[in-house]
Amino acid sequence: MSLEGKTVVITGAAGGMGRVASRKFCEEGASVLGADRNEEGGRKLEKELRADGLDFEFRKTNVAVSKEVDALAAHAKEKFSTLDVLVNAAGIILGRHVLETTEDEWDLLHDANVKGAFLMTKAMVPFMRKGKASIVNISSVGGVIGIANMSAYGAAKAGVAHFSKACAVDLTPDIRVNAILPGLIDTPMSRGFIEALPEDQREAVWQGFAGQHLLNRVGEPEEVVSLIVYLASDEASFITGAAITVDGGWTTQ
Repeated sequence: MSLEGKTVVITGAAGGMGRVASRKFCEEGASVLGADRNEEGGRKLEKELRADGLDFEFRKTNVAVSKEVDALAAHAKEKFSTLDVLVNAAGIILGRHVLETTEDEWDLLHDANVKGAFLMTKAMVPFMRKGKASIVNISSVGGVIGIANMSAYGAAKAGVAHFSKACAVDLTPDIRVNAILPGLIDTPMSRGFIEALPEDQREAVWQGFAGQHLLNRVGEPEEVVSLIVYLASDEASFITGAAITVDGGWTTQ
């Protein structure tokens, strides 16, 4: 991929896909600024990547708070001058029946998943490189199919997918915008969702989700990150406004 020398901002950098993406972009020659609410995890990643001689910096940021996003953008502009790639991978999940979901939980899901992508886009686009820049937003198959106890999460991720399409229209031809809709991916967020269930249900629920995929398994973060990297690269120069599933065939059924 043509990523040598590119400047990249990745949110959710301390999490599963964001963490793997941060390393992959660095290994491909990019300079990466990673952001996450999880300062401990972010600092650990920064230490690991720098020890490997990779160009990575971490900044603690809650993407749902405009002041923190603006501070991150100001730092990114000072650090990079121009930005080539924005990856909005920050997000949270909730498994709750619609009638048991509280208003605060609904707001939390939409702030973290949709508002965060909106605030990051508004803050970063003004200094993104015109004609070459790319934004990749992480949605979910939960945004296009109905999944039990996922009303708030599904609505938020549907919002991310549609937000990406609308942004592709608003920002053309200067910036390409695409969304990726993963199936169940083996990340700390997914594992945390399972761990919150009663112990006697965890394995059955995990295997039940795995069985929804035609490939009869869950995905690995690297299998999503490879597409993130491609969409961010110059090789994907004719792709914008797409919502691409990486779901092992789940949504074909």
